[in-house]
Amino acid sequence: MSDHDDFNTVRNNDLSRRSFLRLSAIGVGAAAAIGAVGCAQNSSSSSASASASSASASASASASASSATKREISLKDQNDYDVTVSVPCERMVVLQHHSLDMLCQLGAQDSIVGIVDSWKKNLGDYMNDVFPGIDQLPTPGGLSEWNVEQIAALEPDVVIAASQAPEDAMQQVRDLGIPVVVVSLRGEGKQAEAQNPRLANADAAYTEGCEWAIKTLGTLSGKDDVAGDIWDFCLESRAIVDKAVGDISDDERVKVAVLANGIAYGNDKYVGCQLLRSGAVNAAALAGVQGNTDYNAELVATWNPEVIITQDRYPDDYKTITTDPQYAELQAVKDGKVIEAPYWTKPWGNPDTDSIALGELWLSHTFYPEKVDAKTVQEKAEAFYKDFYGIEFTDTVK
Repeated sequence: MSDHDDFNTVRNNDLSRRSFLRLSAIGVGAAAAIGAVGCAQNSSSSSASASASSASASASASASASSATKREISLKDQNDYDVTVSVPCERMVVLQHHSLDMLCQLGAQDSIVGIVDSWKKNLGDYMNDVFPGIDQLPTPGGLSEWNVEQIAALEPDVVIAASQAPEDAMQQVRDLGIPVVVVSLRGEGKQAEAQNPRLANADAAYTEGCEWAIKTLGTLSGKDDVAGDIWDFCLESRAIVDKAVGDISDDERVKVAVLANGIAYGNDKYVGCQLLRSGAVNAAALAGVQGNTDYNAELVATWNPEVIITQDRYPDDYKTITTDPQYAELQAVKDGKVIEAPYWTKPWGNPDTDSIALGELWLSHTFYPEKVDAKTVQEKAEAFYKDFYGIEFTDTVK
């Protein structure tokens, strides 16, 4: 099935109930404004009336032009909901941080009117550079809690939701005539437990899921071409990794634990796929950990990882593992192989496009620098940031 098979253009161009109500409200407001001008300036009522008529005609023409460039699409989102939405969306509330990040890569910042409340914790300070003014945007909800009234007040054309978004709140938003699109970054559909999925083929599920996400967000924002370019970049980077480390045998693979925000990533999380593609193996998954689990020094010791990867968005993990005496006897600590992954590599439970485009590349360089050199990673990172985020890549790959 092609990536666009889920998109079926709907020929019915009638206004939705929400659009009709919005246009009606605009009409009432314009009439009230014209009345106020007439009362305050009786001596120039003819001029005011003529100006109002001209403005009304201009607004109508503008609305007609905007309407003519839009189309309605139907899609099935990643929680298996059927959604119809008019695209490109001019007002988007984005309550899922991966999607917020991808929309910035697409250059769709101007269409975002509300964002997930945990964006800084879950993404990082770099978002201030790629999205100037992000600190000023309303935050009407989180990954699993929404304020429906605040969302509605932003008059979005669509709401982007995480897989753990509250079902009742999503339905309330839909009942207002506002489409909701769930992005889970997985291709196997809705899971009983959003954070601890069980997948028949995790690598295929996350690859398909990430491709669907970037291309769907590209369609919603009117940035289809950029979305295609981003995905091509991902596949080009992955080809470099496959050529360099794809034939490493199981017994030669380095055993790695990825620890972040007090949890370890186990089976059926994207980071395990990221490790496998980079020539490593997930120590927690080998031990039978399903999804996420809390970790401590005693538990990690039973996994005996050769390398520990932490994330710079959660610096406490790195500090604890490298300084707490409880972790001192771990082989990875003794060997100085506790590595804090930079923000742009994103070894997360679910993939971002730069997890594939840059993260898999960086990990393969980290584990096998003789097979993937620093220059290759540096050049790809600089190109990604310039071409998609539109800013300079300031980190240095060592």
